[in-house]
Amino acid sequence: MKLTRRTLLGAGAALVATRGWASDFPIPGRPLRIIVPAAPGGPADLMARALSPTLTSHMGGATVVVESKPGGATVLGAGIVAKAPPDGHTLLLTISSTHTQVPHLLAKLPYDPLKDFTPITQLFRSGVVVCAQPSLKAKDLRELVELSKSEGPISAASAGIGTSGHLYIEMLNRLYGARLNHIPYKGASEGQRDLQGGIVQVYFDSVSSAIPHVKAGRVKALAITGSTRIEALPEVPHCVELGLGALNISGWFGVFGPAGMDRSTVAALNKALVAAVRSPEVQRQFVPLGVEITGTSPQEFAAVIQQDYAVWGKVIKDAGIRIE
Repeated sequence: MKLTRRTLLGAGAALVATRGWASDFPIPGRPLRIIVPAAPGGPADLMARALSPTLTSHMGGATVVVESKPGGATVLGAGIVAKAPPDGHTLLLTISSTHTQVPHLLAKLPYDPLKDFTPITQLFRSGVVVCAQPSLKAKDLRELVELSKSEGPISAASAGIGTSGHLYIEMLNRLYGARLNHIPYKGASEGQRDLQGGIVQVYFDSVSSAIPHVKAGRVKALAITGSTRIEALPEVPHCVELGLGALNISGWFGVFGPAGMDRSTVAALNKALVAAVRSPEVQRQFVPLGVEITGTSPQEFAAVIQQDYAVWGKVIKDAGIRIE
């Protein structure tokens, strides 16, 4: 079936449908728990803590507790929220891969990523920066693709098997005929280090990690995935303008609750979260990191999830990628 805006929004409405849970939100005396399925101090943890003051003010002074639950490629934390009561007091703040990539990479999950959660809002989206050694004979990603075709395989690193960088490399090879030799690392810092050391020629890096290296001239940026240039690196072209439209898919952070939440509870949380993420305080903290603040409706967010789930699922299936 062809994915259109109408069908995606229809699917989104189904995702945020309720099962009749009675609305009494927020419950006096009960805190709001934000589960972050990653280690403390990371971007998701920082975002959750930045949003907390506005949530407290919108929720009648309710205490907001941020809990880090790393493990299992975000599965541990997501599973806690999937099994929580749908009363709005247990939320998941996570990265896009939790719902759009990990389900295709793992053989089995303890929940259904599309049925066992209520999408509340996408907070922001952010592309991946394609970084290269300054001496590489390509000024942008389109030229890199052509260079790999004419001069042989080019080593292209990512932060690991099944990461977004790895999947973008698979897209370039399969859809555009690039000859990129994927080199997986076990984390972001090692890949960037070996790029600067001349061990690999290209590295697919997060925006926040890439920005200081690009600005210092240690590496050059060939493109950013998605369809929007970013304020922090305005001279770097995005993939759509380079004619690589298949890479018009970005990572994002979003907030979910368990399935079956009452519509009025979802609406109240969406209003508070959108106000928080669009506040000057949060924008000052996160926009310099290269993110695009969004703050969507639940229906818009659900449509993005459906579309990204389908796109990444095909890439992962075609490439035969699995993680243990």
